[in-house]
Amino acid sequence: MDIFINNKRVSNEEIDAWEFKRLKYQYQFFMKRGYDLTNPSEAPNIKSARKDMGRFKASIKPEQLRRILKNRYKIGNLISKMTALLSRGKRRYSMTEFFIPTTLSPERVMDDIKKIMLENTQEHLFMNLATNPDHFVLLGIGDNIQEVVEMTGGSPLPTRFFAHYGDESGLTSSRSEGYLVQLAGCAKLEDGTVIGGVRHQIKREENGIRFKALVEFPSMVPKFMLNKHQYHLACEFREWLGYIIK
Repeated sequence: MDIFINNKRVSNEEIDAWEFKRLKYQYQFFMKRGYDLTNPSEAPNIKSARKDMGRFKASIKPEQLRRILKNRYKIGNLISKMTALLSRGKRRYSMTEFFIPTTLSPERVMDDIKKIMLENTQEHLFMNLATNPDHFVLLGIGDNIQEVVEMTGGSPLPTRFFAHYGDESGLTSSRSEGYLVQLAGCAKLEDGTVIGGVRHQIKREENGIRFKALVEFPSMVPKFMLNKHQYHLACEFREWLGYIIK
């Protein structure tokens, strides 16, 4: 799998370094709240640390994770709402691209991505928590709706929002030329405020597929936060796509 940020190939080691930094942050966050965890070493087995954190978060019920994070995501949601209102519908994009040699069709891959997002099997629930240290709750809660509690790439605070796949309200991106398969939708707060969205796309390319993970943020979000979110996308989608293509 080749991963590209700003048209430049990034190594797994670079993504591992980002992931390890976020793992340590989350370990410390939970340890300060009385949970008995072993902080990963300075020279980690990243796969082992990733699974350990995933198992730990999966052992806590979603309603308990919401309680732990509620005061913080209430502030994060307020900031997101104000940022969206001040941006007046204008958007900035955070995007990471992947090329994966495979014979699987774009339709099959995107269908599997959607299943991971929306079908609450034990395997999917664990995978969604383990793929990124900054994931806390990822649950399908209705027809094409996913509840998400996470810290976006550069944010110091979590946000709780609802991804409405198939609802492109407020999206300003468009499907790129040649990308015939997409999963697009807006992100809404519980009160219905649209704070962004996604437009993930796939196309066939030579002996494989090219996957474009694109997230829309309000234009007032600082550029450095969008840049950091590119690593958030690299971290989670290399695991999801790797699982599908294995």
